[in-house]
Amino acid sequence: MRKHKSLLPETTLSLLSQLGANIELARKRRRLSIETVCSRSGITPQTYRRLAKGEPGLGIGVLAAVLSAMNLEGDLALVASPSSDEVGITMERAHQPRRIRGEQNNDLDTNF
Repeated sequence: MRKHKSLLPETTLSLLSQLGANIELARKRRRLSIETVCSRSGITPQTYRRLAKGEPGLGIGVLAAVLSAMNLEGDLALVASPSSDEVGITMERAHQPRRIRGEQNNDLDTNF
């Protein structure tokens, strides 16, 4: 087991722990064994248990593989979704120019 100080804030570590709990609940609701999820996703039971605990050192590919094994891969599109990025949308609007000029076309349309 790795013992090192995480550089992530406590709130982020808490969210990772919640993510792991959500994955574990999804597995149980589907009545899938850990072995079944592991064989479908190509990971070891030890790696699955680390994911279920919310350990921050796992790669995003492990998360994607487990979600795919449980037919939840569509949920990855919700992570950092541009449509729900309220701070980013507000910042973008604040920096937009007041007036946007269209392309200037120097060729006159002489086709009547």
